[in-house]
Amino acid sequence: MSIKITFTEEEILSTPNYYDMGKKVHDRFWQAKRDQEGPQIDDEHVGLTINEDGLVTAIHRPDDYDTCVVCGKITPYLKSTNINLRYGYIEGAGQTCPNPENCG
Repeated sequence: MSIKITFTEEEILSTPNYYDMGKKVHDRFWQAKRDQEGPQIDDEHVGLTINEDGLVTAIHRPDDYDTCVVCGKITPYLKSTNINLRYGYIEGAGQTCPNPENCG
């Protein structure tokens, strides 16, 4: 399995130095990895949306997330996330695990 992360030319040119660019690459990689693996939440925990400054911008309960129509696990996608921005969404069927290897 591989993870692709994308940067625009504008993002690259507006980054002042290699240290900041490395931090952006690191952060984007780990966010993509979390998105693939799905949220690690259960009935007793909540999900948080945290902005680039480290501030919590939203709190999500487990029932805010879509579940896989195959295995029933919680996916990393909120029910409000546009289907064009999701991996594993099948029109007419629903959301599946974004990484089929993790589908139980």
